[in-house]
Amino acid sequence: MPAMNQIENFMNRLSDMDSGWWPLVSLRPPKDRNIDNRLLLKLSPIFGGAAGMIGFVWCAFRHITPVTVGRAAIFYLIGCAVFFVIYKFTFAHFWNRRAKRLRSQLVQTL
Repeated sequence: MPAMNQIENFMNRLSDMDSGWWPLVSLRPPKDRNIDNRLLLKLSPIFGGAAGMIGFVWCAFRHITPVTVGRAAIFYLIGCAVFFVIYKFTFAHFWNRRAKRLRSQLVQTL
């Protein structure tokens, strides 16, 4: 499992950076608390929505999709959903592994 530990360490270093949470740094949980679905639902409209809008603008400039409010809304919602799923199974997964380990270490010291 050394490779998995290296991936976890890398992902958590990224997650620990304030810049990765901007503009929602205040939502970052303590390192011993999980990133749950409730938190992901708060993050998704900002980060996922932004990604969806970037995708929409790119597709509009390339004439891949028509420029309509409905199409923009679809891209926004897809961006939110994709962000939720990808973040849950990458960054949140490794954050939660660390949180569980930190909580178990805390219990062992008591």
